[in-house]
Amino acid sequence: MLARLGLGYEALRAIRPDIIYVQQSGMGGVGSYGRFRTIGPVAAAFAGTSEMSGLPEPAMPAGWGYSFLDWMGAYGFSMAILGALLHRDRTGRGQWIDGSQCESGIFLGAVPVLDHSANGSIWQRIGNRSPYKPAAPHGAFRCMGEDRWLAIACFTDGEWRALAAVAGQPGWLADPRFATLEARLAHQPALEAAVTAWTVTQRAPAAMLALQAAGVAAGVCQDAEDRCEHDPQLAALDWLTEIEGTRIGRWPVTELPAVKLSTTPGHAGGITRRGAPGYGEDNERLLGELLGYSGAEIAALAAEGVI
Repeated sequence: MLARLGLGYEALRAIRPDIIYVQQSGMGGVGSYGRFRTIGPVAAAFAGTSEMSGLPEPAMPAGWGYSFLDWMGAYGFSMAILGALLHRDRTGRGQWIDGSQCESGIFLGAVPVLDHSANGSIWQRIGNRSPYKPAAPHGAFRCMGEDRWLAIACFTDGEWRALAAVAGQPGWLADPRFATLEARLAHQPALEAAVTAWTVTQRAPAAMLALQAAGVAAGVCQDAEDRCEHDPQLAALDWLTEIEGTRIGRWPVTELPAVKLSTTPGHAGGITRRGAPGYGEDNERLLGELLGYSGAEIAALAAEGVI
């Protein structure tokens, strides 16, 4: 768009040689698909990540059910910008950054790609089972309530015995199909049916805590309500911040992810804890206070439909 307006990288670099010019699209700005319009799931399909999610053949690929590449593209994009800023600080020269959502998705498939190139292995969907480190049971198991699930993984025979003890199922340990990890891997459908028969009688959060206390890897498959209202870890991290929106009032939004800065803490709403402005809401402040326009000039721009 900017290039069509005569404001491409070369034009802007002529004005300011150290400019850092950034652009991101589904497929990047060049090549056979450089003008291809996408949203996150379309880019994920091109990247192959949609094919990697779901139950084994003959089931259809499930996809990720989420525009995950919107986030992954943004993370890669921000890393590139930081690298360009460091480069400019060291050399005084700017850069042109061309980001691609699709390529960020290809990066996520690095392990299967490496496995294919090094070992000739062909990727096959494995559902919820562990593809590399053997574990049985390994999956998401239905619990009490509507669409409630608990992920459980037992990597050792000791963890399997601990699961059986928490579940109060000594018969599992007497079943030769489940006696060793190798046996459990060979009889995973029957194993998963047995574990599900127990989990459907359990509340997922309570079962998770009991299994974790016994040394078994377990985690609730959380929904939005869990994250916003029930997860104690997220609450301790203050992951939600209420900010003020002009039209909607106070509203919770997610805080800056993953990191906390002790000296320069960030806030999702900025230091003012204010939400994004409405259209034209900050015209007077930006034009008047920051750019020096008079009240009469701002009024004239509004009357002419410029703002």
